[in-house]
Amino acid sequence: LISSTVQCDILLLVLCVFSLFLLAGRILSKINQHYRDLQARKHKEFFLTLLASKSKPLQHVTEGRVHQPLDHFNRQNVKTFTQRFFINEAYWQRPDGPVFLFIGGEGPIYNFDVLAGHHVDMAKEHRALLLAVEHRFYGDSINPDEMKQINIYFLCPL
Repeated sequence: LISSTVQCDILLLVLCVFSLFLLAGRILSKINQHYRDLQARKHKEFFLTLLASKSKPLQHVTEGRVHQPLDHFNRQNVKTFTQRFFINEAYWQRPDGPVFLFIGGEGPIYNFDVLAGHHVDMAKEHRALLLAVEHRFYGDSINPDEMKQINIYFLCPL
């Protein structure tokens, strides 16, 4: 017969292994969900861009990146991050037409952001240049050190 201490140890070991499998399953499930969300976003961007480009030519959309200071309040800190933007010149009355700035929310921006929406209709009406800027720490505009806790400070404007 197995002593009660050994039985408890075996039961504890089985519970630990079972818990590890559950935890691994949850982690894999979250990774899988994140991958599905990314794929869905890519498909959504593709189809929205395709729909928007039927009436608004894509050749007027330019993607670019500009280096921005990581810390705007400390001139001695020379670190930068790369900020992504899209420009649509389709309706712009050069060189004196207005410029409409679309600031991305808490997520990535896409070329679709300068192809459709109320701001695009207004740009057409007012012959404006459209500029969409991605918020830092979102999409491709992540700082070089990514999301390390010490760098979260730069996400806050205060």
